[in-house]
Amino acid sequence: MRRILGWIAGIAILAVAVLGISWVKYAPSQDLRGVWKTDGYGLMLDVGALTIDVYEVSDIHCTKDQTIPAHMWIVDFLEGVTLYREDAQLVLAAEGTLNPITADPVAALPDSCDAPLPNTPTAVFDVMWEVMNTHYSHFDTHGVDWDARRALRPEPGSQMDDAALMAVLQEALTGLDDGHTFIATGDSIWSPSVRPDWHDVRHVVRDTTLASVSDLSAPSDTGLRVGWATPDIGYVYIEHMDPETGLGQSAATVAAASFQQVLDYLADAKGIILDVRYNPGGSDDISLAYAGFFTDEPLPVLTKTTRTETGYTAPHTAILEPQQPTFDQPVVVLTTPYTGSAAEIFAMSMRELPNVTVMGEPTSGGLSDIMSIELPNGWELGFSHQIYLAMDGAGFERVGVPPDVDVPVDVSAAQAGDDTILSAAIARLDGQ
Repeated sequence: MRRILGWIAGIAILAVAVLGISWVKYAPSQDLRGVWKTDGYGLMLDVGALTIDVYEVSDIHCTKDQTIPAHMWIVDFLEGVTLYREDAQLVLAAEGTLNPITADPVAALPDSCDAPLPNTPTAVFDVMWEVMNTHYSHFDTHGVDWDARRALRPEPGSQMDDAALMAVLQEALTGLDDGHTFIATGDSIWSPSVRPDWHDVRHVVRDTTLASVSDLSAPSDTGLRVGWATPDIGYVYIEHMDPETGLGQSAATVAAASFQQVLDYLADAKGIILDVRYNPGGSDDISLAYAGFFTDEPLPVLTKTTRTETGYTAPHTAILEPQQPTFDQPVVVLTTPYTGSAAEIFAMSMRELPNVTVMGEPTSGGLSDIMSIELPNGWELGFSHQIYLAMDGAGFERVGVPPDVDVPVDVSAAQAGDDTILSAAIARLDGQ
């Protein structure tokens, strides 16, 4: 036993030594160290030799979000985040975010980082109002006068229980029909977004579809299911854009490998139906990885900008990179108002391709990434802080990505076992 314990102690000492040596190699270089403020996103980073402290900041508050080890290999391996310098700026490239995040050097953290705001109704409202006033991108889109909502501010010293405070915040956010705007309390999530009138039977509509497809199977943990809508028309149900991955695996790489298996299975199909009608989203890079199987050359598909304290960042253009094998037969993409976020980016990208038709109803109209902060009482506030545009300059926030062929959801038909949108897609592919 004593010998075994000695071996264990020796291994532990060796592991610590190896970690120490690697830390010297992978610690942030001197030109990365210091305090940085991001362009948009409301973040400040204090990059040191041993740790990187991340803070959520505004003109009135500062909250430490997290502390991560300043070991660049570990950060990249576990989180898919890399840091590098580009001229005078720090650049953060994060897996799942199409655009790099840039940051400028600042002399020091603000004094508010040493003096957290108290947990009072007034402070909670103030942080919510200030951060959205600085970063929210779509007040005009939704016709909301945010300045006027300032009148809802609780008086300093006022006492409110959680229910009363939540009611005030909800009133302030009412009118933002935006699924990416929400308040999460830990026990519940509330959003001002307006649900479709068939919300209560949405699972019946979805289950009717899945029951009508033969040999439907799930080849992976990526949310993909594949089968045959007819003997020669393939069908792919894409449940989400958030695949299961192991340590150190790129989600986009895992997703692409699984989608390649799906297309190999459907290699003899004369056409394919891609169903994202009930897909709430995930990561944009997954959407582009899937869409890349339908182009044989790089193709710009959209631009995105991020709201900052002084305006917007320069537009970032997302490029659809070809995947192999390329599927060039006719494709129909099915959408509804439950097609959200990254699934909308998928529809937005696919509609740029000549062999693709989008059918169904407009998507949910929440395309931006989500910026989130912790309020002084511990609740989480999320909201849209970016503008996505198609290459022709069209924007689809609130209104959703429109289908090329409008086919409304027929709830009565679905309850009787008939998916009319799927039937219309089959008829279109049969006619091509």
